[in-house]
Amino acid sequence: MISANGWRRPLVLLDVDGVLNAVPYFGRSEAWSDWQVGEAAAAGSRFRITWSPSVVDAVLSWREVAEVQWLTTWGRDANASLRHLVGLPELPVAGTHDEVVAPPGTGDPEAGTLAALTPAAPDPLTGRWWKFDVVRRLVHDDPDRRLVWIDDDLARQEDIRAWMRREAQCLLVAPEPSSGLTPAHLESVDIFLRS
Repeated sequence: MISANGWRRPLVLLDVDGVLNAVPYFGRSEAWSDWQVGEAAAAGSRFRITWSPSVVDAVLSWREVAEVQWLTTWGRDANASLRHLVGLPELPVAGTHDEVVAPPGTGDPEAGTLAALTPAAPDPLTGRWWKFDVVRRLVHDDPDRRLVWIDDDLARQEDIRAWMRREAQCLLVAPEPSSGLTPAHLESVDIFLRS
């Protein structure tokens, strides 16, 4: 999306679990004092969601200066009961594990096949990760567009983080799954988007 003054709005790619939905393994994180708990449906099942309205307010404010899209294993289900539960509008879906196509010139004709087998994280044998395939396509299609990628799984992906720093104008945010996005994360994203 191009703004009224002609510059390309940054893109924010937002994961759900471990980012918007804190997954408190050993009790509730103290990152926020306004935690809410509810249930959302995806793929025919219901899941417990723990979120902070403060995080949702930040995501809503990012939409003033950026395009926000889902990049999550929730796929299109993120726009069903989940978004209603937490109070977000419908957001575009950047890609899903069963729609992945490698960007031109990557030399990998089977880019979409691994995602159907291991959609949540990189395959331990091949290292392929469907979310990275989506992001590579986005970077290839618009290399000058500033990008924020928020995903807790980025913490374990040094090679992907190195590629992103080399190939894109980006901010990579990898929250701890037990707290999701924290005030410090929100501040760094806001500074990046508004600078």
